[in-house]
Amino acid sequence: MLNLERTPYILTQLGSDTLIKRLNSIEERVALLRQAGTLSAETIRDYYGEKRFEQVAESNAIEGSTLSIGETELAVLKGITITGHDPAYVRDAISLDTALNRIAELAHDREKPTDITQLQEIHALILGERDGGGIFRSQPVIITGSKHRPPKTWNAIMTQMEEWEKWSLENISLPGPLRALVLHAWLTHIHPYIDGNGRTARAIGNLELIRTGYPPVIIKKKERDRYIEALGESDEAGDIRSFSELILDKLDGSITGLENSAKRKQGYDPVIIKIRNAQENQLKVWVTSVQLLAAIIEQKLGILLDPVGGKCSFFHYESSLDIDDYIELCNGRNVSKTWAFKLRIDIPGMRRLEKLTYVGHRSARMHQYHNRTGGPSLYWSSKVPDSPTPWSSIDHLAPHAVELSIDPNNGDEWYAKQLDDSISRIKTTKLGEQIAKSLIDQMST
Repeated sequence: MLNLERTPYILTQLGSDTLIKRLNSIEERVALLRQAGTLSAETIRDYYGEKRFEQVAESNAIEGSTLSIGETELAVLKGITITGHDPAYVRDAISLDTALNRIAELAHDREKPTDITQLQEIHALILGERDGGGIFRSQPVIITGSKHRPPKTWNAIMTQMEEWEKWSLENISLPGPLRALVLHAWLTHIHPYIDGNGRTARAIGNLELIRTGYPPVIIKKKERDRYIEALGESDEAGDIRSFSELILDKLDGSITGLENSAKRKQGYDPVIIKIRNAQENQLKVWVTSVQLLAAIIEQKLGILLDPVGGKCSFFHYESSLDIDDYIELCNGRNVSKTWAFKLRIDIPGMRRLEKLTYVGHRSARMHQYHNRTGGPSLYWSSKVPDSPTPWSSIDHLAPHAVELSIDPNNGDEWYAKQLDDSISRIKTTKLGEQIAKSLIDQMST
C-alpha cells in the first residue's frame, strides 16, 4: 500500500484516503496487465505507435495549433508545410515530437528524478529554432485569462525553480502519478519561460509517468477549459484537487487504452465497422440531447430568477466522450470522468448554489429498465464545503432526479430515476423545467 506521510500539504489538499484509493486502483490495473503477460513489447509498441502523433497534435492544439492528428503525422514524418495552416505549426509539431522522443530516452533511467537540467533540455527541444529555448525569462509575463501573476524577475524565478527541483529530488520514491501532477501544476504556476510553458509542463508530467511505468496522458483540446480552470484553482488558491482529478481521470483513460490494445485483434472486418458507425450515430444523439437539456435548464432558470434579481452562470463543457468511451459505458464500465455542464445560482441574500453534471454508465436499475441494455447516464454533483474533493455526488441533493438517461432512438425523451429507484419517462422541455424548479426549491430550503 502507498505511504504518503512525507507530503502532508499535498495530502491535506487532495484528501489522503481518496488519493490513495485512486492510486492503488490505477497501480492494480497496471500490475494485472503485467501479471497476465499481456503488457508485451508488441502491445506497448502498438499503443504508443497509435498515440505518438495524437499526443503532439493535442498538446499543440491547446496552444492554438490547427493541425489535425493526421496532418501532424505528415508534418513530422515528411517535414512539409500543410496547406491552409500557419507554417509555424509544422515547426512546432516537429519540435514537440523531438522533445517527446527525448523524454522516452530519459525515462529509461528510473533512478534519476526530473531536475532543472532535464527541464531546460526538454524546453529547448520544444522551442526548436525559436529564441529563449532552455532559458528562464528575465521579464514579467501575464497569463491570459488568469488573475495569477508569476514571479517577475530572473532571481525570483530561479528561487522558485530551485524549490521545485528540491521537491523532485527529495520525493523520488513517491508514486509517479503524484509526482507528475505536482511537478506539472507547480511548473505552470511559476511560468518560468516566455513561451512554451504549457507544452513543457505537460511533457514533464508525462516523463514522470513513463519513467515509473505508466502510460502518458493526453489532455485534448476539447478539454482545454477544464484543464485551464483546474490550473487556475491551483494558481489562485493553492487548491490542486481539481487538477489531480483531471490527471488521474486521464490516466485512467490511458490505461483503458492500453488494456484495449492488449485485447484488440488485428485485421479489417466490415461487420465491425458497420456496428461502430451505428454506435457513433448513437453517440451523436446523446451529445445533442445533453446540449439541448442544458440549454433548456439555462433558459428556464433565467425566467425563474429574473423576478427576484437572481442570476445563473452556466458553463457547457465540450463533450469529451469519444466513441471508445461510449462503448465502455455501454459495456457497463466507467471511463475517465467526463463533465457535461455546471451551473451557479446567485440570489441576493441567499447562499450560492453550485451543481455539476457528469457522465457515467447506467445504474443497475436503469440498465434493467432498458431491457439490460447499457449506455451513458447523467449524474449530479454538488459543491460541498470541507469535502476531500471539490465536487461530491450526493443523491439527495440532485435536482428532480438522481440519474438521467435516453433511448438513442428517441433523443427527445429522457428516463429519470428517483431516490426510490422509480423511473419515469419525460420530454426534454418538461425535464428542463422540472430541474430548474427543483434547483430554485433547493435555494429556498
